[in-house]
Amino acid sequence: MNAPVPAPKQRSVWNARSIALIAFLLTTGTLLSIALGPGVLGIDPAPADDGSSDTATPRLHVRVAQARSIEGPELFHRYRGEVVARRDSSLAMRRGGRLTEVSVHEGDMVAKGDVLARIDVADLDAAAASADAEIAAAKAALDEAIAGPRSQTIRVAEANVQQLQAQWTASKNRFERQQSLRGRGAGTQQELDDAKFATDALAANHLAAMASLDELKEGTRREQIAAAKARLQLANAARQRVEVDLSDSLIVAPFDGVIATRLFDEGSIIGPNQPVLRILEAPPVHATFGIPADASDFLKVNDRLRVSVGEAGAEQSQPARVIRMQPQINPVTRLRLIEVELVDNHSASELESASKSSLDTESIGWIGKTATLWVPWSKTETQTDGWIAQRENSERAAIWVPTSALVRGVRGLWSIYVAEPDLNSDVEPGSGEKSLETIDSNTVTINRRDVKVIRTAGQMSLVSGPIAPTEAIVIEGTQRVGPGVNAVAVWDTPASSLSSQEMAAQ
Repeated sequence: MNAPVPAPKQRSVWNARSIALIAFLLTTGTLLSIALGPGVLGIDPAPADDGSSDTATPRLHVRVAQARSIEGPELFHRYRGEVVARRDSSLAMRRGGRLTEVSVHEGDMVAKGDVLARIDVADLDAAAASADAEIAAAKAALDEAIAGPRSQTIRVAEANVQQLQAQWTASKNRFERQQSLRGRGAGTQQELDDAKFATDALAANHLAAMASLDELKEGTRREQIAAAKARLQLANAARQRVEVDLSDSLIVAPFDGVIATRLFDEGSIIGPNQPVLRILEAPPVHATFGIPADASDFLKVNDRLRVSVGEAGAEQSQPARVIRMQPQINPVTRLRLIEVELVDNHSASELESASKSSLDTESIGWIGKTATLWVPWSKTETQTDGWIAQRENSERAAIWVPTSALVRGVRGLWSIYVAEPDLNSDVEPGSGEKSLETIDSNTVTINRRDVKVIRTAGQMSLVSGPIAPTEAIVIEGTQRVGPGVNAVAVWDTPASSLSSQEMAAQ
């Protein structure tokens, strides 16, 4: 009689082998899932709802955007400088003396033409009075020369001529009688000579009187009038010298501004050209910066930039305009000096609620502080950022992508997933179909592209790699897909740029 086979023992061996096989399959699947990425398990092939096709449609959705539609942040080069007044003047008087008035103090706002200080001018007042008298005398002499002799003077001269004419006639008759008597031997030779000399003298006087009369009738000579005018001009010049000395005895504001320094008080004795006050011109204020040559070559006068004062960032910067550029490079620092003008950045409501003097005082308070010049990369092309320049028809052109789109590659490199259209897809990437109604027909295949990360700026990164501008980049959902995986592309709007706060923090 044969012994029976123990059935329970065989069932136990079979159950152990089954359990080991199942555990092996589960372990292998888990390892494959980890090696190939979670996207392998994320795909859930399912038949179409209408049952008309045997092809499985993926239900995994990824958000994509065209490479050229992604806008990068506006980054800046930063250069340190100093805020300065457009004009900074030390005010003095050309004459020395005792200060009698200083009408301003530090911080006072003044307008162009305001009198700020005076010295004692008592001596100049006396000199001015003397000069005025000389002017009056010279003017009277000129008027007299121009008017000529008076009619009464001419009549007196005419009477004098007539008197001399009568005397000369009488003397001539007497001479003739003496000459007749001498011819008859009655008179003496002495009486004849006296009569002759008296007649000749009266004839000469008569001629002189007639010449004087003719001179009076002709009027004053041109040379005399010219001499009188010269004497008047000399008197006026003396008065102008006094006026110059008076103007040099006070300080007048040369422009609108604020008093920065007051060096002397009333009663002080100051010398010629000794500074008494210092004035800074009112806004707009300026700022000066030293810019490297390779960056300044791309700037020109009237370019618009941004300037922040003190420790303020780009979000608190003021608009500025380049107004001056030094033509040569400093041979020691290798920098070019540029000067910018800070443009008024107050809104209309601020201008209405605040007075001009308060706004001026605010900006004048910046003078002497450090300033930061923000030069956009778009305005420069230096050795350190030359790779930013976009070159057409280049497969290695730099593009901006969201930092979340970067995927770790092999050997410490980075990659980007590119969504390529499926051959059986009805909608091509970039066709503009972004609505959820067409999402099932927008099937793409995920491929990996190795890239070089050039720069990271907050939520955006600048990369370089074999990516065409028209290709679609996976910008969301990279953790759910892998190379070769089929997915549905959901088109996104262009990626937003960094805010000014994020850019400043970076």
